[in-house]
Parts: sequence; C-alpha cells; structure tokens
Amino acid sequence: MMSSRIYYAILCCIWMDGLATTDAFMASRQAAVPRITLEEFLAAPIRDKPIIIRDIVSPEDIESLADDLLSTLGKEQIQMQHKIKDDDGKTITEIYDLCLFESVEYMMDSEHDDSFFAFVEGLLPSSTTTKLHKQLTDIREAPYPQQEDWFDYFPENIRPSDAIILAGEGAVSTLHRDPFEWTGTSLCLEGVKIWRFIPTPATADGGVAKVDKELQSYRLDSIAWEQEENQQSVPLVLSAGWQSDMTLYDSIDEDFPTAFEWASMEEENNAAFLNEIVSQGSDSSRLRPSSVASDALKSIDDTTPFVTATQFAGDLLLIPAHCWHQTYAPVPSIAVASQRCGISDGAKVVQHVIDLTKNDRIKVPDILQRREYKEEGIGKQVVTELLGFAIDSNTA
Repeated sequence: MMSSRIYYAILCCIWMDGLATTDAFMASRQAAVPRITLEEFLAAPIRDKPIIIRDIVSPEDIESLADDLLSTLGKEQIQMQHKIKDDDGKTITEIYDLCLFESVEYMMDSEHDDSFFAFVEGLLPSSTTTKLHKQLTDIREAPYPQQEDWFDYFPENIRPSDAIILAGEGAVSTLHRDPFEWTGTSLCLEGVKIWRFIPTPATADGGVAKVDKELQSYRLDSIAWEQEENQQSVPLVLSAGWQSDMTLYDSIDEDFPTAFEWASMEEENNAAFLNEIVSQGSDSSRLRPSSVASDALKSIDDTTPFVTATQFAGDLLLIPAHCWHQTYAPVPSIAVASQRCGISDGAKVVQHVIDLTKNDRIKVPDILQRREYKEEGIGKQVVTELLGFAIDSNTA
C-alpha cells in the first residue's frame, strides 16, 4: 500500500511540472504580492513590502531539499499542534510529542476544522544538518550578495535559528509580526501557502503602532540571554514579537476545495488550478476573517484591509519589518522560515534591542543612535556595541 508521504510526493511532482506556466498566469492576474525573478529583484530591490522571488531554485533541487530535510531530521522529536473547532466555533488545541516524519502523516489527514501544524525550532542548524543548512542559507542569502548578515555576529546561543514549518490542510499560523523587526524569509519546499499581510498605514495615522492597537496585540519574549549576576542566572530579554488572538481565516465556504480536490484539479487542468487557488485564497468571502478582525481591518485601512500572496514550492518570500501576517494551508506544506539583518534593517533591529534593554543610567553609544547604516562591514562593530550596551544596562 502506498504511504501518504509517497502519495503526496507524487502529487507534488505533478504540480511542479506545471510551475513553468505559473508565471505567465501570475503576470496576467497582477497578484497583490509581486512575483519576480531573482535577477529582477537584484536589479531593483524591494525592501519595504512583501515580495515573492519565484523559482529561486529548480523544481528538482527543491524536491531534493525536502527529501534531504525529512531523511536527515525525520527521527527528531518535535511537538505538533492539533486544533479542533467544535460546532459552536470554539477551538480546542492539543499538543502531541512525536517524530518529525510521523507528523507528515498527520498533515495528510488534516482538515480545515480539524488541522495539524508544527513550528519547529532548534533543528537547523545542527551537527547533522551542516550541508543542508548551508544550502538553505545560500538560497536565503541569494538576494543579498556580498552583504553582511549581522546575526552572524551574535553569540551562537542567542542567534535566531531557522524554523521548520509543517502545515496540514486548514492549518493556520498565529497573526503576528516578527521580533527583532528583522527581514523575515520563508522558503516553501512542498505544497502551497496562502499569506495575508496587513499594510502598515502612513506614519501620520500612527504607523505600525496603529495596527498593533487595533489588533489588540500583546508582546511575546522570543530570545533571552542568561547572564550571571551574584552567582545567579539573570535572563536578559533581547527581543519580543507581537501577536494577536484575532484571525484572518476564521471560517470557510462549505464548497472550498479540499487538499485532495486541489490536487485532482491541478492534475486535470493546471491553468484552472492556478486560477482557482490564487482567486479563492485571496477572496475574503471564501476564507473569512473573524468579525473582530474584520472590524479591526476596517479601522486600520478600509480600502485595502490586507494583501495576499500565494507561495508555491521553490518560492522565497521576503517579509519586511513591521509587517503583520498570517498563513493558511490549502494543501499540506513544508517550509523553512528564517531571518536576516543587514544595513537596510540594522537600525530597526538595534532600536528594538535598545527599547527592551535600556537603562537611563547607561548612555547609548553614538554608533547605536544612527537612524540608518549605509556602509557594509560595520555590522560586527555595531553588534559588539549593542550587546555590550544591553549587558551594561542589565547589570547597572
């Protein structure tokens, strides 16, 4: 009997063959989040809006990366979320401990109101994934040739790590914006992911603070640095993200296709599949936000409540700082989320850490007060000064 993993791999191969026609289709549709080639991005970089760099690696290579990830890390123990929505609309979340490869089997049985999801940190990088992690890093860094990633200068124990994200049909991430206010990245290895981004209003209307307020956001510490003080361990919080309990994917039309129906549609008519999955994924009458989220979106921007991206295997998505987002899985998917910090977003990351660690008794070094950084090669000095300031502020 064919396993669900092998069955899904076959379906992936089928729709990967059709990706060559995706770009002509996307161009005619004018997707909300642009899909461009790596060459187009390098010629005219986009830093302040979400962007999809399409086909950043070949279909063969992306399939190989997915296989390598599962074969290398498949036996690692992870935690998987199981979300069940009852008839009253209440959601129950259960947490299971199992190995990564077993979780893929559950993803195949996922449904909109009975879904499986895993956000796995700590496996990349590791001693067993050196080659795989380098391949993934090279892909992530391709849009930034000869540019520093300032996180490389952070001590290894507080350096942000990559995350493996597995999502079954109907799985929804939290509605959030990222800690550190970095540039986030997502490389889709298998499946399709639907993203909704909330545009940041003009500064005159409150900027991202207005979005934070309307979404009733709260902060979640993400990285804490254990410091020794008087022979006791004292945590130093360096970053904290923003999260909301609202959702942009609260309910779904009864005739919204299942993962199996999407796969069948793609196999029978690739053009129809592309049209439908992009169209229905961006249709808020088919995938409906909660009522409180809808009210919040109207308060933020009544004309453009959110913009949508449809991410396919082989696509690299770049997410700028301050950008609220949430994902939905119409079919099972595997992705790797990562982040970087360079001169374009260095000032935001520096200010983020200062805001969390500052002490009025400690002067902020001049190099940390810059509103922007323009020269490459300054990252190591900035990070050294930043971490020194954070430690001094914590112990003063």
